[in-house]
Amino acid sequence: MKEKLTRIIVETPKGSSQKFDFEPEQNVFVLNKIMPSGTVFPFDFGFIPGTLGADGDPLDVMVFSESGTFTGCAVDCRIIGVITATQREQDGNTTENDRFIGIPAISKLYKHIQDINELDKELLEQLKHFFISYNEQAGKVFNITGTLGPVAAQKRIDTGIRKNNRQDILIQLFLPIKSDQKFSSLLDKYRKMLTDKFGGISIYAQSPVDGFWKETGRHEKNELIVIEIMAGNFEDAFWKKLKSELETDMEEKEILIRWMQAVMLKDN
Repeated sequence: MKEKLTRIIVETPKGSSQKFDFEPEQNVFVLNKIMPSGTVFPFDFGFIPGTLGADGDPLDVMVFSESGTFTGCAVDCRIIGVITATQREQDGNTTENDRFIGIPAISKLYKHIQDINELDKELLEQLKHFFISYNEQAGKVFNITGTLGPVAAQKRIDTGIRKNNRQDILIQLFLPIKSDQKFSSLLDKYRKMLTDKFGGISIYAQSPVDGFWKETGRHEKNELIVIEIMAGNFEDAFWKKLKSELETDMEEKEILIRWMQAVMLKDN
């Protein structure tokens, strides 16, 4: 059985004394804090896109790996567990603020680790101390309540995905129009499936579409159906599987699926 991977976006790299936060409204990483002298992040620290935690931010992940990456790097990880915790802010407000633990799919040093309880106990205690100390420096109280394994951690991630109402990923499918009953039936099939999964989609015709190829001098004119979906994240495995199914069902060599982050213009 193929292991489940979760994509992590790194905000603060391993060894950094500077903490970065992702600002989704502007799609940039902002320098948020400079750590006290001698304090650095022990591993890459980031978030799971398309999720929402109790604190109003995406779920946090510490990525255990033999080497660090860089701010903005996407890392496919298996989630081995979660450190459950509450965090009391300076104003006295307390919320859940768990720390998930991920291991990159390509890691060699940690490839044998499948559960948070298999981590070196001293290393895990050092990580807990880092979170407590880091929050103390910011005037916050980080209270660790326990650890959970990969199954319970995944349930919390699934909850975070359901809670996320930020639909800022635009996904587009481009399907060549065919004037037969089979195409109509297939379009209905995928329309229903995508509507059930995402709650709503847009479909429109884009025609004519001209294609030119310099090397061969070939020119094609096609009519396309475009399906647009707004989602909280881009599930790579789901869309690759769907792409393959569409190409088989519609007898096409290539079906184009593209995605982008949609940044909405606000009045102020």
